[in-house]
Amino acid sequence: MASPPTLLVRGVAKRFGPIQVLRDVSLDLRPGEIHAVIGENGAGKSTLMNIISGKFAPDAGELTRDGSKVAFASPSDALRVGIAMVPQELTICPDLSVAENIVLGAQPKRALAIDWRRVREIALGNLARLDPTIDPQIRMRELSTARQQFVQIARATAGRATVLIFDEPTASLPEREADRLSQFIRSFRDGGGAVFYISHRLDEILSLADRITVLRDGAVVSELDPRTTTKDEMVRQMAGRTITARSGRSRLQADPARPPALRVSKLTRSGEFQDIDFELRAGEILGVSGLVGSGRTELAKCIFGATRPTSGRIEVNGREAHHRYPADAIRNGVVYLPEERKKEAIFALLSVKENFAIAQFNRFRGTLGISWRQVGVAARDYVRRLTIRAPSLDSPIASLSGGNQQKVILARWLLTDCRVLLLDEPTRGIDVNAKAEIQALLGKLIEAGLAILYISSELQELLEVSDRILVMHEGRAKGMVAAGDVTQEQLLRIAMS
Repeated sequence: MASPPTLLVRGVAKRFGPIQVLRDVSLDLRPGEIHAVIGENGAGKSTLMNIISGKFAPDAGELTRDGSKVAFASPSDALRVGIAMVPQELTICPDLSVAENIVLGAQPKRALAIDWRRVREIALGNLARLDPTIDPQIRMRELSTARQQFVQIARATAGRATVLIFDEPTASLPEREADRLSQFIRSFRDGGGAVFYISHRLDEILSLADRITVLRDGAVVSELDPRTTTKDEMVRQMAGRTITARSGRSRLQADPARPPALRVSKLTRSGEFQDIDFELRAGEILGVSGLVGSGRTELAKCIFGATRPTSGRIEVNGREAHHRYPADAIRNGVVYLPEERKKEAIFALLSVKENFAIAQFNRFRGTLGISWRQVGVAARDYVRRLTIRAPSLDSPIASLSGGNQQKVILARWLLTDCRVLLLDEPTRGIDVNAKAEIQALLGKLIEAGLAILYISSELQELLEVSDRILVMHEGRAKGMVAAGDVTQEQLLRIAMS
């Protein structure tokens, strides 16, 4: 007889603005089980786990823990009933010690002071199962990324959690550390703990999981048995439908007699990506496909000069380019629209027109400073051309919808007379109409001779907008394909081969 669930999720739904992220999701987790949740980027996996761990509240549905209904206002509430999440991104205090990070928020006290001897004991006890060589006294910033990840896990177990949630825990781990983590997870399960596990590494899922749930477009579509399923079946369930070819005609306007607008040769940045080669020509959209940890964003940032390569060569219009800083790339006509729009692209407290002009203030400089009248004239022209909807040019950009914010950033870069656009998830978090408008705009830009590198986690989107697609996985290029010749399923298979 199967054990009753230690955690039950029933009918959970979640919406962020116009985007319905989860739809009527129900699943359970049993004691002594590793339950994997798989799906493409954007399927709703992380949002579901953030609800279970107390970071988000569901719009509908309920959670039951050991037979009792629970509602969490924060991750601390979830931890009090033994649920802890190890997030995909590191959340550490780099200037505190390892031991202080492990007990953060739950420091043991003696009288009115922290009991530092007990802090050290807790740290050593929880590190012993992961990496006993980590010194609990050193500062977090002195550790490698892999060891910082282990400290994050030790923090979760220090709270006496019996349900652990792992979101892509091995994406940044070398093979040896990934094996050590797998051993820890099996030991935790064998001791009666329960684990939700998210990963795009299908071999890892088949090796670790006792059950597999597939999410697609925010809904549960199937449950698979890792003892009988295959990677091909997992890919089919994740992709959902087969697309024989993209809709629409090829937009390739490239002149093969001209040098590429952008050429990357053997480009490497240690720990992020290795030996990347491609050419991007004027009038072409080159899509970049890859799952979490593939190195897509890191590649774009390196080309833009936000980081520096370890080795390799970048050429712009046939000439070698050294982008030590983003300003060098902008001068060469190469610009980057980042994935994290709110963190890295907009200046939330500034107006629409200030955000528009911020990369080209010198263009509007007069004898008494910046001519805001000229800025307004140029901004109104781009508002018309890009159909940007804003109450006024003086409105804070944060008051605009995500799609209109994205258009303002595009206008900012078009003002620089750029020739190469590096777009990282340009339609993430925006509604369907805004997505269609942005994609129509990109069609006009390539007809005008721009070259576009288009990174997206949505495979159907890549098939629809790209001329060719570069497939990346774990920092390496796995293949280059014509968009009209492949399906979503084939792209996933190339990445995971």
